[in-house]
Amino acid sequence: MGATSDGTAESMNVSAIAETAVREQLDRIFASAPFQQSRRRQRFLEYIVNETLAGRGDRLKGYTIAREVFDRPESFDANVDPIVRVEAGRLRDRLREYYDAEGRSNPIRIELPKGSYTPHFTLLQASGSQMPLGGDREPPQGDTVTAPDRANFRSTDGQVRAERFDIANSDWRHMAALAVVLLLIMSVGYSWTKPWMAAPAISDKPAIAVLPFDNIGDESRWERLAGGITEDIITDLSHSRDLIVIARNSTEVYRNKPVDIRQIGRDLNVKYVLEGSIQSMSENIRVTAQLVEVVSGSHIWAERYDRPVDDLFAVQNEVTQRITATLAGYEGAVADAERNLIRRKPPANLTAFDTYLLAMEAKHKVTKEGLSQAERLFRKALELDPQLARAYVGQVDVQFYMIDLGLAPSVDEALATMMSAGQMAVMIDPNDGKTHYALGLASLYNGKGEQAAAEFSRAETLAPSDADMLVSIAWSIPLLGESQRAVRLVERALRLNPHYPDWYNQGLSYVFFFGEQYDKAVKYRLLVKEPLALDYAFLAMAYANTARARDTAAAAAKVASLDPNWIAEKYLSEGGGYAEREAELFIDGARKAGLAACVTADQAKGVPSLIRVKSCDQQRAK
Repeated sequence: MGATSDGTAESMNVSAIAETAVREQLDRIFASAPFQQSRRRQRFLEYIVNETLAGRGDRLKGYTIAREVFDRPESFDANVDPIVRVEAGRLRDRLREYYDAEGRSNPIRIELPKGSYTPHFTLLQASGSQMPLGGDREPPQGDTVTAPDRANFRSTDGQVRAERFDIANSDWRHMAALAVVLLLIMSVGYSWTKPWMAAPAISDKPAIAVLPFDNIGDESRWERLAGGITEDIITDLSHSRDLIVIARNSTEVYRNKPVDIRQIGRDLNVKYVLEGSIQSMSENIRVTAQLVEVVSGSHIWAERYDRPVDDLFAVQNEVTQRITATLAGYEGAVADAERNLIRRKPPANLTAFDTYLLAMEAKHKVTKEGLSQAERLFRKALELDPQLARAYVGQVDVQFYMIDLGLAPSVDEALATMMSAGQMAVMIDPNDGKTHYALGLASLYNGKGEQAAAEFSRAETLAPSDADMLVSIAWSIPLLGESQRAVRLVERALRLNPHYPDWYNQGLSYVFFFGEQYDKAVKYRLLVKEPLALDYAFLAMAYANTARARDTAAAAAKVASLDPNWIAEKYLSEGGGYAEREAELFIDGARKAGLAACVTADQAKGVPSLIRVKSCDQQRAK
């Protein structure tokens, strides 16, 4: 490496080399699970790294970051809006998570020290005396840096030797020494670095690789469809916060090659592999897909889709959404396989994500015991990982069920818990559709209709193929007077997930009742396996609207025996109040079914927070 008499040229070249190494590390971080799904997090880290590499690290302030990264106005006040402090805390946590797992053996470590917005960079270096990079110290005389090998890169105690360096403050001689080490590390060759790059366990969430779909037959025109289906499935699955999805460029290398699923699992460090094919059959096209658990090599899910080829892109879209909806979600094939594995684990070995999955399973029993168990498990998951946004989503759902089914010991406390959990979910993960759904549901039940509508719309935009979430939103929006939209959402969800889980049935019956499709309301309510008083109330009202007197009376009698104090108006009030049409439809149904429709005048005196229905007020006035 040549240098001018004053060393300037050498300084510039060495700085460029070090900068390149840091940027390569940044790319690795951005491709990782803690960062891949969060553009905001990437933008924050990229900005502070760029500023530091440019020598402006000491000028990084909360106000500048708020303006440049988070698009805050000139009037931004950190005392009022804590976004930079909050996001910096999240960034530190995600970097720590990355280096504890996927980035454990990376050659450079990027950290954000507490109390600072200037990142520090750490070089993992050969064992022996550390080079005093930074400050005014000179390297020890006679020290020679040699290329590390696999045997001596770690010290005799097995610990990685690390040297912190500060690019913003290093002089050119220290940068030169650093560059030598970096060059030697990077030049030893691919055969040496490959063990470094083999990813350790990414996280405790299940990882899945989608192999390129095969085109069976001689018609090359279907190659594009096979590639499109592969790419779309990867993209859709990547939206799931419950899965780690390997990027397409990592699976593309297996195209048109004989594959050993177990070897692919080891190469990519995944638990599951999805493989499939397309085949032209005259005027139809057949798409097959199967999910394989790599350790055993066993198929845990398989499906075949036969479709006419009139609209190629519609076929691609439908098949992609069906596969994604079946694999991901609360009750998807992957989650089900994970629960089977978890049940064989000793309780002491459960991770936060394991605990979360068990909580979800308990919640979907929709029984008093199941909801109580779910509540405990969600709390335990958050003790293990306070940043697990989905556990907060689960807490919102549990309180919703408790209120909706009349099981909440205190409705006011349940409402407060819903709101705080929904807000925490969005704060932790603002780019997840389910967190916005949770805040929307909490807002709705706390009487904030406009905020709820906005959150539900945002949720649907972020996760348009999430059948579970579509049903959950549809279950909520009749309160806002959007019953017809709710019907459209559940119909779409049924197309996406025809083999839906049992918990859908209550939501489907509810939506079709308010959509005045009473036969369907009866059909799905009868599929509820352990019906409660509310289930019988909906059943009685749906029967009453189809003039089935005997069935109406039998269902109404069940309500009286299970919950003698059930009143339709009280139920609507505890749900946060309903739009007038839906409220009157419900009250009218209760009257037709012979159920208690309205709170009496004397009862109303003891419920000052009662959200009144117009026809009930008229009845009380009489």
